[in-house]
Amino acid sequence: MVDWDELMCHEGPAVWRTVYRLVRNQADAEECFQETFLAAFEVSNRQPVENWPGFLQRLATSRAIDRIRSQMRRRRREEFVDLTRTANCEVEPSQHAEATELAAALRWAIAQLPARQAEVFCLHELVEWTSPQIAEHLGMTSNAVGVVLHRARQKLQQLLKIERQMSTMLNRQGPQ
Repeated sequence: MVDWDELMCHEGPAVWRTVYRLVRNQADAEECFQETFLAAFEVSNRQPVENWPGFLQRLATSRAIDRIRSQMRRRRREEFVDLTRTANCEVEPSQHAEATELAAALRWAIAQLPARQAEVFCLHELVEWTSPQIAEHLGMTSNAVGVVLHRARQKLQQLLKIERQMSTMLNRQGPQ
């Protein structure tokens, strides 16, 4: 029997950091957080979970990536512009704007990756898991994780280059 209060107390902060780091929005992070624990509850009713921290991190990463993909699709359809970000007082406004643009571009690029590549990349770079940890949780070899991670990085570089080119073109054209 799983002690959910204890599990939430111990693993909740790490799950929260994972989802918030990816989605960068309080409301979306809260939904991903809830979805993560709901999915964990449903799985635990069907089968035993051997490694709760790893399992929860994997679920959290998947939920956050799904949320980012959904947002990107919605933004393309609605041409939605997020103007709700606030400036960080500790950095110059231009630095904050640049960091915000880079973070948005990276989230967009991650959403374009195949699911396995996005998951491996996020677990390695954002959750800071090692290749053997990722391999164990995804049922892969460490070598396969390395290959997927390498491909994800290559694809992200291509996507970010394309995004920069598109942004440059749009900036040259100015407002329509």
